Amino acid sequence: MFGERELLATDVSGDVGLHEGALLTLIRLPPQKLCTASEDGTARIFELQTGKTLCILGGHCGAVISVTFSDDGSRALTMTATRSIALYETALGAQLWRLLGPVQDACLAADGRRVLVMDSHSVVGLLDADTGQVMTNLTHHAYYVCTAVFSPGGKALLTASVEGFARLFDVESGRCLITFESKARSPSGRSLGMTAASFSPDAGKVLVSIFDGSADLYDRSTGERICSCVGHSDVLRCASMSPDGTLILTASKDGTAKLFCAKSGKCLSTFEGHTKPLCAANFSPDLSQVLTASQDFSAKLFDARTGVCLQSFGGHSAPVLGASMSADGSLVLTCSSDLDAKLFNSKSGQCLRSFFEEHGYVTSAQWAPGGQQILLAFFSGRVALFDPKQDHFVQDFTGHADCVHSMKLV
Repeated sequence: MFGERELLATDVSGDVGLHEGALLTLIRLPPQKLCTASEDGTARIFELQTGKTLCILGGHCGAVISVTFSDDGSRALTMTATRSIALYETALGAQLWRLLGPVQDACLAADGRRVLVMDSHSVVGLLDADTGQVMTNLTHHAYYVCTAVFSPGGKALLTASVEGFARLFDVESGRCLITFESKARSPSGRSLGMTAASFSPDAGKVLVSIFDGSADLYDRSTGERICSCVGHSDVLRCASMSPDGTLILTASKDGTAKLFCAKSGKCLSTFEGHTKPLCAANFSPDLSQVLTASQDFSAKLFDARTGVCLQSFGGHSAPVLGASMSADGSLVLTCSSDLDAKLFNSKSGQCLRSFFEEHGYVTSAQWAPGGQQILLAFFSGRVALFDPKQDHFVQDFTGHADCVHSMKLV
């Protein structure tokens, strides 16, 4: 690194400002891993740099659709299409226990000691990760629970419900620490239901989405509402905070996205132009632009400050589920329910590559660490790393015999 810039093999010293006596920083990272979940009934863990298979998580009774990990990567929790879950020690791929379910949702705490499970009746429970035994059931919600997630450190659990409350629980005791109540009211005077909840990047705040299209930000320790973000005329599809915690970005079924100040709730920009509901909205790496993905089969790039549409990316034959930028902002990657991923020039809007046209149905696509290369999974079971600058695949991850449903970096 030179200052905040990562030096690439293609950089020329003079062009990046290097000079005699310049201070460089060397950062050694442990080998990164890629985990894939497949229709063939296995999950595989690969070394990202070499493509070497490190571990196979087998013994499932159906297709594996997702995997979550402890922070140190030593434990993995898998979920199958039949909604069963299993816990593994990843060093040897040993299965510790399996729960046939059915489980509506499940995830593993960061410290690997607890497993969160939610059944079809919205009963949220905590399991001991060593034994798979139920430690406690959280029954404080009377109606459908739409969100149940661990805090980043794994010490607390956040839930949100259509009854109009979000609650924070202590993982060890199961005790409710604080309740966040929606201030939006129905004509009958009841709190409007919540559709989602999440922690802020620093985990000190809680962001909730409400049925009327608004979003509220709360202080995690006191439960005090910091601000309310209003202006949408329909339900939010997503609400997220910028990495520095100063901005809130929302995307709605009303076809617009909005940018709010996280201190005051003031709307700073509105992003319009789509003709159908949005599926997602994301910040560019430098936060100066906003990418939207819509059911109108397109993605758009906006100036975050002015709300002006800078470019539109089309060509898909079904809703675009997500759009994201490369680290340098020059490329846009889109994923669609038409099972295609497309790569665009962010300035011209030109489609540089359709991965489906050349390699078959794409089930998952995302930027690899560093934001310069693309990880792709295919219906055929192929998983590969594509380098846009070299214009070809530079690494394959082999072993799956059927469709890969999801990928996760560990």
